[in-house]
Amino acid sequence: MRLIVLLSSYNGQEYISKQLDSLIRQTLLPDQILVRDDGSKDETIKILKEYSEKYPFIKYYEGKNKGPAKSFYDLICRCEKADYYALCDQDDVWFEDKLETAVKMLEKEDASLPLLYCSKYTLTDKDLNPLDSNVSKLYGFTDFAHSLLYHTAPGCTFVFNHAARTKVMEYDMEKRYCLIHDSIIHKVVAMFGKVILDKDPHMYYRQHGNNEIGMDANKFRVFMGRVDRFLNGKIRNYRSKTAASLLEVYGDQIGQEQKEVLQIVAGYKSDASLKRKLLSQERFRSHTVNDLFFIILVLVNYI
Repeated sequence: MRLIVLLSSYNGQEYISKQLDSLIRQTLLPDQILVRDDGSKDETIKILKEYSEKYPFIKYYEGKNKGPAKSFYDLICRCEKADYYALCDQDDVWFEDKLETAVKMLEKEDASLPLLYCSKYTLTDKDLNPLDSNVSKLYGFTDFAHSLLYHTAPGCTFVFNHAARTKVMEYDMEKRYCLIHDSIIHKVVAMFGKVILDKDPHMYYRQHGNNEIGMDANKFRVFMGRVDRFLNGKIRNYRSKTAASLLEVYGDQIGQEQKEVLQIVAGYKSDASLKRKLLSQERFRSHTVNDLFFIILVLVNYI
């Protein structure tokens, strides 16, 4: 069994050493830790050089700044072949059992299918003090329809198999619509394989104000963040755009039910019958307060 950790770094001098230390302490040690630096201007490269000299299984390479989505996609495409691949953010800290737990759960499944493990996490402040928050609760959805609408867990919890990597690489994130890499990985695996949820946390998800991507423990800030994104259109139509792109790439490989789900989400803005299906069908419901917010977003063509 071969396991590779994929880490994208960017100006990570303050926290990346702690994260690398937590990877080295894993009860199931990865065969390789591959880091792509996304154009750091601080001491990150110096730190990576020191670690790679001390630990030969830590490799790194430098690249131009692409942002997290394309940087991680570059890692996925360029890494060596392995049985499992784990995504890793530079500023978190992993519990020692994170990789061992993920691999044990994945190895219970059919390896010929694309498989994705994701887990709960412990949200913390910059000093790794746990925050009292409901943000880290998983939605619990593993089906394809819900994957188009909800993020089950952040990519820093992801471990996926080689079949998943192969299928994800068909979706060229350099050219296709891609707001963020983990969203595409989640949707592709839900479409072709199986998503496995671990409801126990196995990492500290650090929030420090400079995260490229992150969560917030404050419910009011979470709500206001949604309002801000709604008013400024920062993520307007990303779900429907993603669905349209997935349909274009994989439409001839999937069954009629999955194709219909993509067609509904991709085309609801211009087709009243599709909008009615999106609003009424049970497979798109979360049975939480988010359903009300979802209905509003559909009615104003925001999804």
